[in-house]
Amino acid sequence: MIYLDHAATTPVDPEVVETMSRCMAEDWFNPSAPYALSGRARRRLRTARERIAGMLGARPQGVVFTSGGSEANNQALLIARGGHAVVGATEHPSVLEAARSLCREVTLVPPDREGRISPQAVTAALRADTRLVSVQLANNETGVLQPIAEIAAAVHRRGILLHTDAVQAFGRVPIDMQALSVDLLSLSGHKLYGPRGIGALVVRRGILPPPLILGGGQEFGLRSGTENVPGAAGLAAAAEIAERLMEAEAARETVLMEGFIQAVKQRCPDCRVLGEGAGRLPGVAALLLPALEAEEAIARLDGMGVLLSGKAACATREAGPSHVYLAMGLSEEQARRVIRVSLGRATHEEDLRFAAQAIAEVYGFDKAPSGAASRH
Repeated sequence: MIYLDHAATTPVDPEVVETMSRCMAEDWFNPSAPYALSGRARRRLRTARERIAGMLGARPQGVVFTSGGSEANNQALLIARGGHAVVGATEHPSVLEAARSLCREVTLVPPDREGRISPQAVTAALRADTRLVSVQLANNETGVLQPIAEIAAAVHRRGILLHTDAVQAFGRVPIDMQALSVDLLSLSGHKLYGPRGIGALVVRRGILPPPLILGGGQEFGLRSGTENVPGAAGLAAAAEIAERLMEAEAARETVLMEGFIQAVKQRCPDCRVLGEGAGRLPGVAALLLPALEAEEAIARLDGMGVLLSGKAACATREAGPSHVYLAMGLSEEQARRVIRVSLGRATHEEDLRFAAQAIAEVYGFDKAPSGAASRH
């Protein structure tokens, strides 16, 4: 199996598994209980907050643990409930659908042909009643990075709050909330070799988003429910590992992806990389290959042991092409022919050589297969 869908989810790092197992075995007490042993669980939570806050240049008290990125995005959008929000047209569905459900009006800001949301376009969409702007730090389908610091400056000049969905970016590129000047930031564990079911909404001092879950007032009153201590510990451990490996892994994946794209383009000169002219996450690329619809190609590649996707995993149940590719100016027919390739720590050069050959065979670029199927 060659797994090339790390933007969908990642395997849990063995160090993270060990941390969580030890936490579940030894520190399983309810952090809100009054006796001394519950202090062990409270210390686990405090340490996890401190580690994540330190990685982001944020306050530990601003790290609100959630069930994942979607919940964090939903809670951030509560700030605009009943009012007007400005949202990037290429946002994750958990932002788009929350905005449509919660806000009286939503203005979608289209990207340019490379997938970039410009500060000028955001500024033009602002109104006197705008309560929140939400723009992803890195797109989950193309990997395109947005100019968040410039957008923040434009938004703050009007006294409006900025939220960024950093789920794909966290652990892959350095993030400093102070330098970016964002007010709210969402992250998730399972995109950086941590567990599923844990994420966080990180909020700047003085920002109090309404709670999405009411009850006992845990998480500083912003997210009720008994805390997921093993999940928080696992998220912090995954973040710590990601920070340690980030620079070297980014360089390695960049080289691997460049070689892979070159190999595909040699076989298919018509191949187009979406957002190729923009800054992108290392190891993430959306490829438009005009010869075959992505759904059929992905099924055939799956049979050859190459696992990748055509759009975000959260959108695969939806009929029709990706809203991201359409917003970038592709026709519906073109958008149905895009495949997404996302690399990870276990991806090696020989895997990508095999994947490029398999793609050539599936798409008919190589009429004389040379050994791809023999691997299995």
